[in-house]
Amino acid sequence: MTKKYKFLFIKCITAAFFLNGCSSSIKHVSENKDPFENMNRNVFQFNKYVDQKILSPISKTYVKRVPAKIRSGVSNHLQWMDTPNTIINSALQSDMENTILASVKFLLNGLTLGFYDLDKGETVIKKRDFGSTLARLNVSEGPFLMVPFIGPKTTRDLTGTILDRQNMANLSSNSIDDLNLAEIPINMIDKRSKMSKTIDNIYLSTDPYIKVRSFYLQNRRNEIYSKKYIENKNNNMDAEFEKLLD
Repeated sequence: MTKKYKFLFIKCITAAFFLNGCSSSIKHVSENKDPFENMNRNVFQFNKYVDQKILSPISKTYVKRVPAKIRSGVSNHLQWMDTPNTIINSALQSDMENTILASVKFLLNGLTLGFYDLDKGETVIKKRDFGSTLARLNVSEGPFLMVPFIGPKTTRDLTGTILDRQNMANLSSNSIDDLNLAEIPINMIDKRSKMSKTIDNIYLSTDPYIKVRSFYLQNRRNEIYSKKYIENKNNNMDAEFEKLLD
């Protein structure tokens, strides 16, 4: 076992024991904080410009020119490449069922590099990342951020994203790292094509920035905290989110 694997293994085991001692019933959710709204709005306008001038046209061409089966295979491959993060963070969160299911599916679909789902969607896996692991530790989600090229994040989720990528870099070889880097724009195009109608509708709203913030926070909290949090969510943010879905 190499040093980097030993280091990652020790981190995972230590964190797993620590998480086991934490109460899973307590969910620490910060209030809706946006102290950097002016800066966030400027970054949002920049991201919107890049999206409308570059990403959106490319994604529309992608959908128009690339057959649906090939696009589905690309999506499957990108999800497969991200599965190790789910495996690691499921273990850190003591969700052994999800850890085992994700591991088995990752190994099975490794036969096709993830382009074809040999499981045919029968195994349902809950996506986990280090942002959700930090939430399990009752770390506050922190202020809302609009990150250039990446989009909406909370400080907790941005930290989790950085740590997830570091873990993947520790686990993978240089060739896999190069592949991950090359697939970043492909992933952006794939996600943009799937969310085309939602994003275009947001741009048509009176205040697109508020809509994006509401959409991201509510979906992210629902993903992490499930129905228990949604029942107690902030009324104002709830109203904004419901308007978005109209």
